[in-house]
Amino acid sequence: MRSISFIAVGLVLVACGGDEVKPPVTPAAPVAATTPPSPATTEPPVEAAKPQPTLAELQRKTSEGIAAAINAHDAKKVAGFYSESAVIKTAGVPDSTGRDAIAADWQKRFDTIPNAKSMASRVFVKGDVVVVEWSWTGTHTTDLLGVKATEKPIGASGADVMWFAPDGLVKEQHTYVDMGTIMSQVGASKQKGRPVPTLATAPQMVIATSSADETKNTEAASKMFASFEKKSEADFVAAAADDISWDDMTQPETSKGKEAAKKYFKAMTTAFPDVKTTTTNAWGVGDFVIAEGTMTGTHKAAFFGIPATKKQINLHGLDIIQFKDGKAIKGTSYGNGVEMMSQLGLMPAPGAAKPAAAKTDAKPVTAAPAKTDAKPAAAPAKK
Repeated sequence: MRSISFIAVGLVLVACGGDEVKPPVTPAAPVAATTPPSPATTEPPVEAAKPQPTLAELQRKTSEGIAAAINAHDAKKVAGFYSESAVIKTAGVPDSTGRDAIAADWQKRFDTIPNAKSMASRVFVKGDVVVVEWSWTGTHTTDLLGVKATEKPIGASGADVMWFAPDGLVKEQHTYVDMGTIMSQVGASKQKGRPVPTLATAPQMVIATSSADETKNTEAASKMFASFEKKSEADFVAAAADDISWDDMTQPETSKGKEAAKKYFKAMTTAFPDVKTTTTNAWGVGDFVIAEGTMTGTHKAAFFGIPATKKQINLHGLDIIQFKDGKAIKGTSYGNGVEMMSQLGLMPAPGAAKPAAAKTDAKPVTAAPAKTDAKPAAAPAKK
């Protein structure tokens, strides 16, 4: 904020070796009499137009409002920050369209985890798009995923990609969070999952500058994703630093170094020989590249303990990659391992409608369970 100081200047005239010299006096001009305007013709003062808030200001206000409403467990208030026809697309589960549906979904979450708390860790802004990384924690005090309350601490990390309308409301949102993590924490899955996260104290803000480095980093990331279809391990690791670390939130541990990256690349291209990635959105924001897209392929060989099913996958994921001096030093992948598991036929799809029971007088027959060596696992959804 700028301040303006007003300085009064005095002028004193002194005659050298003589009397004080006084400035000449100019006779005042006569003031003409004026007739005050009649009340009927008086114009009201015109107020200066108030400056309209920028989109960035509206985005911040909305983002802070959503966060406060979530932690207050006010589902209706959360939904009020979305456009009337807004849609939330969550990887692996049905869409939520319209404020009523959004409010209903949030109320269900609040009822399921009454003491849930959340906090953003990083916020990226570029134009009308805001990407938020966040974590939530709570206690398993009610039935969840078919498991009775265990009183265990639970929580997960995820990310939202939000598109804003000119009025500052969210018109579309894509959400990525791994349900397999919670399944492991409550004992619904034997697969080891991520530990309960620690909430950040304040988010890191990153604003796009449209610099040449942002463009260069985005091109390097795009080449990395395209390497799967080309079966080019060299392209996959070309932009990676030797000590690169990668957190796939569908996996229990951090992957470290180029050798681990090569191992993942080989596993993916072997299990899904026709694998193809499609980047639907990519943004360079500061030292980061944020890429959203899909991975498709046919499960023709074992993949991290899951025997071949010959089934097709179509996974949705979000990658956030940090660059330094042109090399990727850290990556984070967000997806929903349950999306892969349901597509491979190893578990029902979340929100899938149950088939209606056929009317019959025949006695029900209990079929023997199908034999399988597959173990439930939260498979990576990284592109």
